[in-house]
Amino acid sequence: MRKLCVAVLVFMLIGSGVAQAHQPVVLLDSDTTAAKGPLLTDGTVSYAIRASFTKSGQKKAFRAQLNAGDALSVQYLIVDKKPENALRTSALPRLVITSPTGTSVTVNLNERVKFYEPFSKVNYLYLSRYSAVAKAGVYSFTITSKGKAEITVAVGDKEIAGEVLRGTKPTPTSTTSPTPTPTPSASTSGYTMAQVKANNSAKSCWAVIDGFVYNLTTWINSHPGGAGAIVSLCGTDATAAFKYQHANQGKPAAKLDSFRLGALSQ
Repeated sequence: MRKLCVAVLVFMLIGSGVAQAHQPVVLLDSDTTAAKGPLLTDGTVSYAIRASFTKSGQKKAFRAQLNAGDALSVQYLIVDKKPENALRTSALPRLVITSPTGTSVTVNLNERVKFYEPFSKVNYLYLSRYSAVAKAGVYSFTITSKGKAEITVAVGDKEIAGEVLRGTKPTPTSTTSPTPTPTPSASTSGYTMAQVKANNSAKSCWAVIDGFVYNLTTWINSHPGGAGAIVSLCGTDATAAFKYQHANQGKPAAKLDSFRLGALSQ
């Protein structure tokens, strides 16, 4: 009877989506402050924020919107392989969380628990888990490196599709979006980065990959890796993030052709 109960519980957990992976968001080199970094519009939705550094003193940051009384849930993880798992705790990046009222907390790296993520098939180490009752407003997360390293900051625990914004929210206009074409535009002007940044949500999702602009809006709900994987690219130069997400595929850009709008103007 006990074995049956355990089996039923496992089935319920899998069926409820508890085991789903966090939606990936890769911080860019330009995300040097929270204001410049991506905004998680709902900080209770699960995200995996990935930050890589090449030397000491580099900063990367992001923001998360929370309502009063929400659960603020943050985990600090590294991949369980060299060189990351060989670094001393004192050599790993520092994570500071700043509340909407200006109060700051430095995350203390106080554990080293193994964790296997079955969807990406990656072994991680939990180095810290922080939780608190949120105040209403935007929380800032600033990561400062102490040397070459890569870390993952997991935020939120709701396994549902979330929205990630970069820059300012786009203002609705009457202008019709250009129709996607299978080949790059022959125009010498092409599309500007300002146009890409203005289309930074699930309602209108443009991204730059390898020098070309793509309208990924219709791909969001049909992407096999989940809607969050595409939404995290909206409004950005997503070259590095796209290649990171599809590192195990032989031709990661093969499915992009039908979404291409044209070349990015220089």
